[in-house]
Amino acid sequence: EPPQPARIHASVPSAAAPSVSNVDKKMKKKKKVIPPPPSSSTLPGDANTIEPAVAPPNQKPPPPLEIEAKLKPATKPRHRSNVPSAASIPTLANTTRSLVHDTLGQQLPSSPPHGGSGGDPHDDLNNAIAIPKKAKSRTDYAKKYTPEYEPHLACEDVVRGLCDGSLVSGVLRVNKHNRMDAYVTIPGLDRDLFIDGLSRQNRALDGDTVVLVVLPQTKWRTKSSSPATSTATSSPAYISSDAETLAALWNPLVQPSQPPAASPSSARHEADVGSGIDRLQVHVDAVQSHLKAGQKAQPTASVVHILERADVSYVGVVRVTKHATLFDALDKRLPRGMRIHNMPPEYHRNPHLFATTMLCLVKLDQWAVHYKSPTGVLVQVLGPASQVDSDLLALLTTNSLLRHLEPFSPEIAASLPVAAEWTIPQSELDRRRDLRGWTVFSIDPSTARDLDDAMSIRRLPDDDTFEVGVHIADVSHFIVPGSALDVEAQARCTSVYFVNQVLPMLPRVLCEQLCSLNASVLWHMRKDGTMVADAPIWFGKTIIRSCCQLDYATAQLLLDSSTTHDIAWPQPPTGGHSKQSIATCVRQLGDIAMARRRQRFATGAVQLPRPKLSFQLDNDGNPVGMTEYPLRESNYLVEEFMLLANYLVAQQLLQHGPPCALLRSHSPPDETKWGNALSQLDKMGVHLTNQQHLTPFLAQLERERGPVVLQTVRHVLTKPMATAEYVVVEDRHLTDRHRHFALNLPYYTHFTSPIRRYADVLVHRLLEASLSGSTSSVAVTPKMVDTCNLQKLRSKRAQQSCDLIYLARYVEHKGEVATTAVVVGVGSRSFTLMFLSFGFEQRVDAPDVATNFKFDDVKKCLSLTVASGATVPITLFEPVQVKLSTTKRVPLELVYTLVPSSSS
Repeated sequence: EPPQPARIHASVPSAAAPSVSNVDKKMKKKKKVIPPPPSSSTLPGDANTIEPAVAPPNQKPPPPLEIEAKLKPATKPRHRSNVPSAASIPTLANTTRSLVHDTLGQQLPSSPPHGGSGGDPHDDLNNAIAIPKKAKSRTDYAKKYTPEYEPHLACEDVVRGLCDGSLVSGVLRVNKHNRMDAYVTIPGLDRDLFIDGLSRQNRALDGDTVVLVVLPQTKWRTKSSSPATSTATSSPAYISSDAETLAALWNPLVQPSQPPAASPSSARHEADVGSGIDRLQVHVDAVQSHLKAGQKAQPTASVVHILERADVSYVGVVRVTKHATLFDALDKRLPRGMRIHNMPPEYHRNPHLFATTMLCLVKLDQWAVHYKSPTGVLVQVLGPASQVDSDLLALLTTNSLLRHLEPFSPEIAASLPVAAEWTIPQSELDRRRDLRGWTVFSIDPSTARDLDDAMSIRRLPDDDTFEVGVHIADVSHFIVPGSALDVEAQARCTSVYFVNQVLPMLPRVLCEQLCSLNASVLWHMRKDGTMVADAPIWFGKTIIRSCCQLDYATAQLLLDSSTTHDIAWPQPPTGGHSKQSIATCVRQLGDIAMARRRQRFATGAVQLPRPKLSFQLDNDGNPVGMTEYPLRESNYLVEEFMLLANYLVAQQLLQHGPPCALLRSHSPPDETKWGNALSQLDKMGVHLTNQQHLTPFLAQLERERGPVVLQTVRHVLTKPMATAEYVVVEDRHLTDRHRHFALNLPYYTHFTSPIRRYADVLVHRLLEASLSGSTSSVAVTPKMVDTCNLQKLRSKRAQQSCDLIYLARYVEHKGEVATTAVVVGVGSRSFTLMFLSFGFEQRVDAPDVATNFKFDDVKKCLSLTVASGATVPITLFEPVQVKLSTTKRVPLELVYTLVPSSSS
């Protein structure tokens, strides 16, 4: 994740006298006084319960608080509220709809049976939705930034509302650049629900599962201006019109089909679910109809209940005030000023020193309706914020990857063979194909330790045809399903790659030393990169002996040269293989891979890479040098054959595997977001249509307009792209939704990295079942797939954040770093920069970099007056010069200083 912008300064109530919101002051009827419980007590923590303020020593206790008598305490949803399961919801579908009337003062119309309304359901939308009370005396700005929270609905009212369709639920996503904006995706709606401001978020945090009420259409957000007309009306098509070339490249043997019709039994099951879903669909359809009628509007909603809090911990620093210790999370999506009462002794010895040096880990405790910020519990002091180790520990913590730091259990260690003593059992020699006499070698980064893939190539009697082999470490041989090692690997699910270390998914002995047992794929190819259509594809377990371990740099030298002289090899070939024979194999593979790659991208494959940073570390692990990680033809060589092996394994699973196949799916970009992206490019004078293949278009763009425009266009086109995910295909029934958009393939999976991805371990098991015929013995559960998707996303975020931590440390080491950025977003008070050399995006608030600023709404230009008195214009897609430095306080953050051009 890119570095976060400057903190939003929200007012923090004093711990001595908890504030009472204006809306509560107006509750004059039916009130009673409830004295606060003793400060030492711990409330069970319901969302409607008034939390006691724990007074510091020698401080008077807070005054009693008034609350409305009719509000009933309910159990706080610290993890999961007492909401009945989905199966029990239909039995409550006919309950009266008085929940909003009782709590929020507005009556919902009753829902007739089966979701019908007796008329057009769209007509009642504005009257069918209840909204929280409005404080008349407060400005919109005050309501947004100084929230008044409403009590959460009771559980029985939530169930009733979810059943009759008046309420919806989903996971809250908070804008990482602006905490005031949050969104929830609802199935059936083309656009997310927008939750505007802290009051409407109603104490929900990013990742919480919330219940919402959709606001009347008069309160929907209307965009101020429509995007420029674009040449695109839909997202780009999946498959190229050049079907003949695609068939030659991939030789597909499985074709997608339409979803099967529902069986009578499944139809009865769906009918039994109850009319609650029907009623929900009526309201969703009503919202959707209004969306289509007014294309600029975005529906808004308010949170009325929190079903489940996200089980996360927060990293940040504390600050000392006169009456309380407050915690500020580094994640700017979280509220500032979280009150902490269980500070450790080292804090009390020197609060100021602790606050200015230490990173802390805190979990949410309670958030009562009368408080602007929650209370938290200190979980752990991570260490001095000036140390990289503390930063990395914070990354692992915030991304729920701490398990990767734990040593493998003694039970797991005892189950593994000792590498020095292990030999291949005779039973494995008898059942595997012996390829130890073949020329098999690997190409990896120079620092790689987990060597999980190797390749081979042999020329066939037909001079234009080759047999290519991909050989993958068979770690599934050592991972017995259900064993302690299997459980641990499934929990970690992926290796995590930091700048200074790798946190493995599996024990080192499996990653680095027991690589002779392999799962192999062999197929026939022509020199032009196409498949031999009628040639068999062989899958099976093998034994190999790698004769050479090349790094990418050495492999590139072999590709660039016709001789092996004057090339320094990391290690000489073994087993009687000569350098010349290895060089010949590398060049043959390189010729086939590059020919294939050209055809792949010419027929619709998409790749939008960003720069990857590479750091040089000193003996203490501090960054002293930085370059962009080079991508060479040798990298692409390996990539092409790994892609093809993954595709062929997916095809084998769909043809002969168990009833469930694990695939890697990638959806096309959302049509609206894609259209907006192309509209932005139109403003740059870059005109792209859906009929153009991206890669040839981008290559021509680079030739005509240079690398800066190319990287900017890549950045714009990356925004609407969906995230690839693992999916299960039931009963081998392949549909278009299982396709992989970026690769332009009807099916794809992950097979080639079982050392670092648990999904690949599952695919190895499925492949073995497809070869042995034991198709019912392998289970791939939804929980496994969800964990694979979640852990992959977490590790990616942690790795990106790690790069930025080392970038900040490098800038601190250098003092200042000058660079070029491109403006990719402009607002009235802020702008967004894309740093081309570093590959990250940063939102910058104008007051942080300018003494004065003015926004021209017509030209969409933000004019900044910097400290020197010069004016720096901020215009969309224009480059600006930026000087990077770092803060002198905890935590270490990048500081951005705009450098005026000579014309300014």
